[in-house]
Amino acid sequence: MRSLCLGAALLLATGGCARGESDGRDTARDTTAVADASSTERARTAAAVADAIAANPSAADSILTAAGYTRESFQRLMYEIAADSAMSAAYASAKTR
Repeated sequence: MRSLCLGAALLLATGGCARGESDGRDTARDTTAVADASSTERARTAAAVADAIAANPSAADSILTAAGYTRESFQRLMYEIAADSAMSAAYASAKTR
């Protein structure tokens, strides 16, 4: 346990020293790009789930569960997609049915 703590401390110290100075703008830009990619991917996943449900409506609950959603969480995601134009465009382009 002691060597694990020392190893973790060493990694933190090394990582902190190697980062360099930044004004924060690059980090903000990177965070925005990751959020956009994440939102787009979530919209595409929602489209795939919706397509699967459209193809087999009687298995909707099992499709949602397999994708990691409940009915409520999927509905919240659909409202989020509807409120965001970029997510809506990604959803529409990925939707096949």
